[in-house]
Amino acid sequence: MVTEKRRKPRDYTSVEAILSAFAGRPFKYIMITLSLLLVLFPLYWLTTSAFKLPQEYLAYPPVIVPSALTTESFTEIFTRDRVLTYFGNSMIISIVTTALTTLFGSMAAYAVVRGPLGKRARSIFGIWFLVQKMYPAIATAIPVYLVMRTLGLMDTQMALIIMNTSFNLPLVIWLMMGFFEQTPYSLEESAMLDGCGFMGRFFRIILPMTKPGLIASAILTFNATWNEFLFAVILSIKRSKTLPVVIAGFITDRGLAWGPMAATALVTLIPVIILTWIVQKDFVNGLAMGAVKG
Repeated sequence: MVTEKRRKPRDYTSVEAILSAFAGRPFKYIMITLSLLLVLFPLYWLTTSAFKLPQEYLAYPPVIVPSALTTESFTEIFTRDRVLTYFGNSMIISIVTTALTTLFGSMAAYAVVRGPLGKRARSIFGIWFLVQKMYPAIATAIPVYLVMRTLGLMDTQMALIIMNTSFNLPLVIWLMMGFFEQTPYSLEESAMLDGCGFMGRFFRIILPMTKPGLIASAILTFNATWNEFLFAVILSIKRSKTLPVVIAGFITDRGLAWGPMAATALVTLIPVIILTWIVQKDFVNGLAMGAVKG
């Protein structure tokens, strides 16, 4: 008896199907190739610039393929510019900010969704949190500087942790609200019948069920904090400098130090790429699930 293999139904809404239907298969491969070049060429240029000889990254016309590679730029940034110290500052600030923002943002989102507010009020809160995230940070630069100077927190990691937490919190609350709205309340009722308290329900039942949302929130917060420049340059002088401020410091009145700048940028890029690659599946799932609100 011959059994026919079932063909998997084609997804006509996928990017591949849309490109193929638009102008055929050759057009699809051309578009994919061009997209890859647009994404990968800046990364290639950054990497080669970090290893080029000084006369090559200043040459005109630009040298696409370097004739020789050198690690002089990396030696310079790790010895003279103390990049490892600033790398540690960025890592500490980003990790602490991510932990605090994810924890408090999840609690706030749970309180909004499971609290006594109606559906309309929850929608208004969601819009308000989103508007806060879109608020221009530069508008608060002077008040923030005055407050941190009064509190004696200038040039400290604590000042940057406070500011990054406050500016990333609205996005985490808005994103996690979508996940908590999809979590069935019957599971919490069952846990309450078994004698589980609020903290037990929240940390043992609710948060594990919203793992993709937590990962998506953590990655977005980490990336935003890692790349934050405005408050880092305003509130840091020397001790609490982060890598984006160090990169900007290579632009001087004497010119641009292209080699050390590219080397520092490459060092800055590596942790984000590794972290996103490790949790990419949960990150994409979290963004996709959080976009659908019941």
